[in-house]
Amino acid sequence: MPWWKDRNLWVAMLVAVLLRTVPLAVWGQDWGCVRDECTYLKLARRMVEGQGMTTSAGWLWAPGYPFLLAIHRALTGYGATIKGMQVVAALLNVGLIYGLAARASGLWSDDQRLRRRSARIAAWLYALSLPQAFFAMSLWSEVLYSTLLLVALSALQATAPPSDDAVPRDLRADPAQRSGAHALGLALILGATVGLCVLFRGVATYMLPIFAVGILWRRWTRWRAWAQALAAVLAAVLVVAPYSIHISKKFDAVVISDRTLGQMMWLGDNDFAPLTFDYGNGQLSRYAYVRTKKKGRAACAPRKDAMVRDQCEVAAGLAWIKAHPAEFVERMPLRVAQLLNPHSLLTRHLRWGFWRGLPQWVDELIIAVGALEAMLTIWVGALGLAARGRRSLGLVVTGILLYHLAAIAMLAGLTRYRVPLEPLLMIYAAPVLAAPRQTLAALGFRRWRLAAAVLALGALVPLVLWFLPAGWPGWRTW
Repeated sequence: MPWWKDRNLWVAMLVAVLLRTVPLAVWGQDWGCVRDECTYLKLARRMVEGQGMTTSAGWLWAPGYPFLLAIHRALTGYGATIKGMQVVAALLNVGLIYGLAARASGLWSDDQRLRRRSARIAAWLYALSLPQAFFAMSLWSEVLYSTLLLVALSALQATAPPSDDAVPRDLRADPAQRSGAHALGLALILGATVGLCVLFRGVATYMLPIFAVGILWRRWTRWRAWAQALAAVLAAVLVVAPYSIHISKKFDAVVISDRTLGQMMWLGDNDFAPLTFDYGNGQLSRYAYVRTKKKGRAACAPRKDAMVRDQCEVAAGLAWIKAHPAEFVERMPLRVAQLLNPHSLLTRHLRWGFWRGLPQWVDELIIAVGALEAMLTIWVGALGLAARGRRSLGLVVTGILLYHLAAIAMLAGLTRYRVPLEPLLMIYAAPVLAAPRQTLAALGFRRWRLAAAVLALGALVPLVLWFLPAGWPGWRTW
């Protein structure tokens, strides 16, 4: 049955819309902005005024999200109208996850009902996710970054289709996919999308090789695969290069999409513990933040000299790591635990009372459900990826997750950095929930898969539980 005939998918999309628009209709007028949200709006306002991309508080951020905010501000007078676009993107994500979960299940089973069940579960996991819904209603780039990652993965699975007998016939390369022009077109879409990821998040700057390896995976000797990989790289470069050249000339420094590494090293590689801004696990007040800053090294350049500041902060961060190598390594689990904290900025939002009028027990229920959803996604998704991750799709999803985890382990963690990664885990959580016995049995056939599952869960379970109590006041006294 084609996806557009699946009523279950359309119902999931309807629920996703309601979950993302009703709170906006009730509380949207008084919502306001918080921290980075306000900075995004300020950058967008400057763009509309003709200043182009500017620095803020010593940071030069990636331009993608402020640029979209500027477009909405120019068209409607309010940058916050981008939330409508994010709700639409969330609907697209429901469909993309549906398709990718069906694909992931189809790589190990030709049971159409099982594939459809997996696809439906994945779609509902995203549609019902309270943290994902919250970010669609907020002024952060996470939802749109998720969309770009999912589009890139969808292009990948079409660019490098499996063709062996172990894969169901309907998932093998068809004549259209064997067309050189068609394959190159898909590779160009993939590369352009990864390029947009770079313009949205600086952390994506070095993610392109993961997709290139995915295109070439098990096709190392095929010239067409190399042509596709080259086309993807070229498309990504062409998307990023115009902005990179412009911004580098503007600030007289080499800039790919952002210059935030120095500030991140100041947050995470300093005399104080890695800073974060989550509820119960961060410096939420200005006083607490200033007090913590005094414990570490002072900024090495004024905020207005963002390029100089970034450069010298990178040098200072590297010097700190060389002087404290053991502490740098010991902090890695802490930084990852900050990222994997099952609470999200939704918890902070509710604790600060932004959704006025809700009974206390409703706040507590939302916080608990959101944390449980995150735990389910992380643990079951990791188990599913270890058991069912196959071909280019499984390889690239694993690479993206490990790449982001490694970046956070060396810098500083924040739960919102995890939000775009959860949809990737939902793709593989779905097959586990759809066929738990088959999935667990599959681990016994490949020892390396069993070892990967034990290793992943052995690390993820304590890291996720590390800050679980942080969502409730007074948790440090437990």
